[in-house]
Amino acid sequence: MVRGCHATLIALLIGQGLTLAQEYSPHPECDADAHAAGVGFWGSGECLLWWSKNGTVPPLVTVGGNGRLASPGTRALVDNLDFADDFRPGGRFALGYRFETIPCLGVEANYFFLPDRQSDFSFFSGGDPLLAQPFFNVTTGQPDANLIAVQGLASGSATISSRTGLWGTEANLSDRLIDSDRFHLTALGGFRYLRLDDEVTSGERFQVSPVVPGFGGSRVVLRDEFRTVNQFYGGQVGLASGLRFGMLAIDVHGKFGLGQMQQIADVAGVTTALSQNGVTTILPGGLYALRSNSGRHRHHELAFIPEVGLNVGLQVTRCLKISAGYSFLWISRVARAGEQIDPVINTTQFPIRSGTRPLVGPARPAFPFDQGDFWAQGVSFGLEVSF
Repeated sequence: MVRGCHATLIALLIGQGLTLAQEYSPHPECDADAHAAGVGFWGSGECLLWWSKNGTVPPLVTVGGNGRLASPGTRALVDNLDFADDFRPGGRFALGYRFETIPCLGVEANYFFLPDRQSDFSFFSGGDPLLAQPFFNVTTGQPDANLIAVQGLASGSATISSRTGLWGTEANLSDRLIDSDRFHLTALGGFRYLRLDDEVTSGERFQVSPVVPGFGGSRVVLRDEFRTVNQFYGGQVGLASGLRFGMLAIDVHGKFGLGQMQQIADVAGVTTALSQNGVTTILPGGLYALRSNSGRHRHHELAFIPEVGLNVGLQVTRCLKISAGYSFLWISRVARAGEQIDPVINTTQFPIRSGTRPLVGPARPAFPFDQGDFWAQGVSFGLEVSF
C-alpha cells in the first residue's frame, strides 16, 4: 500500500509538471542558454533519521515451569527481536556534474550509511524463577530445554544480542528530458551496490552447584553466533522530477534496481567450562550452533530494490539550498541472521550432554538459508551546494 501511494504521488507530480511545461519545447540538444546557470559541480549532504525492519528468531529464552515450550508454567521470555532498537541515524552524501557543452546530461554518485547498532536483552536468575533456553529434541521427539538457573542447582544469566548495519553506493548518468523554470523531469540509469550486515548472538553462563554430578562446581559459558552479509550488485533506472515556486522546490524521485544478491552466513558456537580445580575445557558448539550447521554458507539470489523519495527545499541563495524529505527503501530478498537458527537439536552432538562424541541420528540443527524482505525508511535533513 505504501509503495502504491508513492507511485501515485510520482505520477501526479509528473502529470502536473507536464501540464506546466506545455509552453516549453525542450529538444535533444538542450537549450544552452536556459541551462547555463545549472552546469558545473554540485554536492549535497543529509542527516538521515531512519527506521528499519527487525529480523525474527524462534523462542530463545524461557522462564518458569520446566523451561520447555508449551509446558505448564513456562513462558517465552525472548521469542522475537522487538527489544532491538530499529531507529538508525545515518548520513547520505552526493556529488554530481552537469556538462557545460551538453547541459541536459550529467553524472552523479552518492553514498549512504546506517551504522551498526547493537541491542542486548539480558536476564539473570538465581534459580527462582527457573531460566532456560528451549529447543526441540529430535532424539526424543519432544520439547526440551537447556537449564541455566534452577533453584538449588545452578544460577546464571542469558543474553540475546542483535546487530544490524546498512550502507550502499551508486553511480548514475542522468538526462534532463524536460527543463524549465517551473518543472524538470530527469531520467537516470546506472549501477548500484548495497550491503546489509546482520548478527544475532545467543549466550548463557551459569554457576553449577557442587552437588551436581559431572559439572558440579563449574562455571559454564555457551555462546552461539549467527552472522549474515547480503551484498547487492546490479543496474538501476529511475525518474526524478520537481516543481519550483520561487524559492520553494518540491522534488520527487523513484528508482528501481535489479541484480544479484550475494549472501554469506557464518555460524559458530563454543562451550567453555571452568572446573573447581581451575581446569578450563573448551568444546566446539554451543546450543543452537553445533557441528551439523556451523561454518560458512553461501547463496546467490536474484533481487530487486525499489526506492522512492520526496524532498521539500528552500533555495536560500543561487548556490545553496536547504531541504527536508522522506525516503523509503525496500529489498526483495535478504538472509537475516535470526532466521537461520534451527531450534531442532540432536543432543548426541550437544557438548553439555555428550562432549565430543560422534553424531548419531539426524544431522540437526540444520542450516536452512531462510530468506525474507527488508525495508528502511525515514526522514532526512540536508543542504545542497552548487559550484
